[in-house]
Amino acid sequence: NINYLWKMKELILITLLFCCVFTAKAQNLILNGSFELNNSTQCFHEFYFINEYNTTLQYSIDYGGPATLALIKNSCLTCLPQTYLGGGANDGDYMLGVAGEKQILSDGSVGEKQGEISLELTAPLNNQQNYKLSFWIKKPPPTFYPTYCLKDFKNNYISVGISNTNDAFGTHLITSPYGDTVWQQYSIVFNTQNAEEYIAVKVGVNDTIDYAVLIDNFFLVETTEQPNAIYEQYSNKQL
Repeated sequence: NINYLWKMKELILITLLFCCVFTAKAQNLILNGSFELNNSTQCFHEFYFINEYNTTLQYSIDYGGPATLALIKNSCLTCLPQTYLGGGANDGDYMLGVAGEKQILSDGSVGEKQGEISLELTAPLNNQQNYKLSFWIKKPPPTFYPTYCLKDFKNNYISVGISNTNDAFGTHLITSPYGDTVWQQYSIVFNTQNAEEYIAVKVGVNDTIDYAVLIDNFFLVETTEQPNAIYEQYSNKQL
């Protein structure tokens, strides 16, 4: 009968709306977490000046030092066969190489250049809300940077924090374990009291030197999960 048909239509409509709500991908609160928003024309863009990075990538600032960052496109051939980069970026067409190394200063002393960036958020964090941050890292091969084609970086940790300014690390959230040669994901649930507006990333742990890592797909969402200090690890099975 007509009433039965109308009830069936209503049930179908409600079911479809329910599915749409729960299958929709959550909005990433990081504006350029996969480094896709850039105006680079190079497949391997190594940044020798801080301002060069800042004007090439949108919503991201380099505050660590020159020659520590490289934007890499999937199609790139640099010092190594494409089979290594064949896995490509974890998300989209680009990934970021971040490095740190010893530097002999003009007075003969040994200094350090450290890769540090900030990623701008869509809005300040809300102290009434819990957040879940996820990111992917990958160990680079010995033949990574064009200027260091025979250099084997020893470490590839990264530390991630939240900050109120785009030129400081701020509050520490998580330091990743040692990276692998395949993409691995790490996540943490946290809350905040300071309405931070940036995710901060730096390579190394305990300010060690001689390190490099590939990073990609920083994703921040609101969550009902409770804050924790335990990371979750996944492997990307893409060959």
